[in-house]
Amino acid sequence: MMRGAGCDIDFLFLHTYPEEDPALTKEFIGEDHFITFKNKKRPFHVWLKRKVRAVLEILHMPWIFRNFSIDESLSPDLGKCIKDLFEKKKYDIVWCEYIYTSKALLYVPEGVTKVIDTVNAFTFKRAMYDAVGYKHYIFAINKKEEAKGLKRADYVVAIQEEEEAFFKTIVPEGIKVLTIGENMPISEPYAAKTDTILFLGSYYVVNQQGVKDFIANVLPLLKKSGVPYTFKLVGSICKHIPDSDEYMKMGYVEDIEDSYKDARLVINPVNQGTGLNIKSIEAISHAKPVVTHSVGVRGLKSDKHFAIVADDYQAYADAIIKVLKDDELALNMSKDAAAFMKEYIDKNNASLEAILEGK
Repeated sequence: MMRGAGCDIDFLFLHTYPEEDPALTKEFIGEDHFITFKNKKRPFHVWLKRKVRAVLEILHMPWIFRNFSIDESLSPDLGKCIKDLFEKKKYDIVWCEYIYTSKALLYVPEGVTKVIDTVNAFTFKRAMYDAVGYKHYIFAINKKEEAKGLKRADYVVAIQEEEEAFFKTIVPEGIKVLTIGENMPISEPYAAKTDTILFLGSYYVVNQQGVKDFIANVLPLLKKSGVPYTFKLVGSICKHIPDSDEYMKMGYVEDIEDSYKDARLVINPVNQGTGLNIKSIEAISHAKPVVTHSVGVRGLKSDKHFAIVADDYQAYADAIIKVLKDDELALNMSKDAAAFMKEYIDKNNASLEAILEGK
């Protein structure tokens, strides 16, 4: 999006973990615009807190330090790195990805536009993990810490409208909050002449919980209906779902386009989450009818009928059966998905333009 708007971009990669491989990002950005910062040093109190967390995880006692502090993921040397960059080059905008990098904005000179691209509202992360029984420590903060980080910016970017509304309640007047979602290419509308139900996703814990719930409670209802169907799982989620004759685990595929083309509809059975549900947006961009829980379309308000929302098992099964049996419905939902994506992309582009022009 930024390149399309004519921006010249340098990317500062915070190299935090040994297993991180930035090769694809480096290739996309270009070697001359890719800068690596070794983000490993921590103040003693942060180092000690992390050691305590590691012990508590081993002991299955993750209740101390459940929420992180906003700046504990950054090295104290980051400020010097940013100051050095500004001595070499003039930047008009500094764009921080994720709230936990917001401390970088404290080192940005006056007159430079400061942006935080939140990606998620991390205030709600801990409750989400608890809801699916995930007890490990992953970055989550309380509302006070989130507000502390957001106050460092001139612009706060939410990934969807519900989180935009939340951020507006915790930042002072004068900080502009707007939504920029995920732009994706739009497929031509069509109704696949198949009986394929598709779930495409990663091994993320909420995906695992949602798919297992679907298999246990919705698949039996589909089977009982007698309507032919083929349920396919695609992506790293397959490694965490047991084998069964009731569905097909395709694993990693070279080209997801083929998986979408084959699908009559896409399901999103995830019932917990924050941020934007990328699975839903990706399916919509491929002009696919979507059957989902309410969580799957959070922040995607529209008068377009691209999704059927069902929050109980029988309604979920009935919605799938309806799309499988009704060619006209499947085609109309596909058309509405493509029309929604057009409007959605236009809104995203307008929000980015507002930031770049200082509106």
